[in-house]
Amino acid sequence: MIDSVINFYKNIPYLFKHAYRRLKTQWMWLAIPFIASLLLMFLMMLIFKLNDTEEIKQARGYFRLAGITSFAYIWIAIYQSYIIYKKDYLIGKLYNINPIFQNIVIATITSITMLISLVIIIFATPVNIESSIPSTLYYVVMTLIFIVVVSTILGLLTIKHAKINAMYFVASFITFFIVPILFIPKTNETIVSHILMLNPVFYLIQGITQSVVLGALSLNNIPYHLYYYFFIAMLCVVIFAMYRTIANKKYFYIDTSEDTMGDSNHASEHVEAQTEIPTKEKINLD
Repeated sequence: MIDSVINFYKNIPYLFKHAYRRLKTQWMWLAIPFIASLLLMFLMMLIFKLNDTEEIKQARGYFRLAGITSFAYIWIAIYQSYIIYKKDYLIGKLYNINPIFQNIVIATITSITMLISLVIIIFATPVNIESSIPSTLYYVVMTLIFIVVVSTILGLLTIKHAKINAMYFVASFITFFIVPILFIPKTNETIVSHILMLNPVFYLIQGITQSVVLGALSLNNIPYHLYYYFFIAMLCVVIFAMYRTIANKKYFYIDTSEDTMGDSNHASEHVEAQTEIPTKEKINLD
């Protein structure tokens, strides 16, 4: 354990250099949601001003804007992280480095960019709404942790399975319709709302949107926060178990390949021995 920590700190300059080169090729994935959120915000402001929309309807519009902006950042960050995880896993094993470093860098930069977008929405909206920047910052930090954990699990799955992209797209499509983006949950919580709240993405999107429009109201639900912490802790346990399983699989594949090579060498020697006998007999007969 101590050797791994020392090795990690020794390779920090290399890791940052590698992350910088990786992000240079992916800067558009960070710029697209940022620019799109600003364009949508200015378009909504223009439409609301031309139509003289009521403040309640404007608040709902900005509620949905904060939700779809957050969902886009989360989706892109997880997708980009687990796509490159398999390559970083194989490279990192050569230097005894955990590939989760790349996920942390991508999640951190994505969260900072998302926070900037949300703060711009808070200050640019002409509606008299009660926003809370500390509450928004809290949920952005929770989003960062969620991105790192989920992208690591999906990255580990890509090492063993090949159809993770299809599963991720289907899950993302379903999740988009069960989080508070297209619909806004009512203040009186029903059984359906409690079931939907079991989804951690619902927790993040609802918390961010309420922080942007309703202020620190979302921080009052203490049991919901405890459930989210427990869920993240369980995912961390899954990551630990998957690390051990994949490491054992890796050594199994190495042993199998070595045995296969040994059998092939033995077979080639046997073939060579069989091919040498007729040659010697031919020489003796001559």
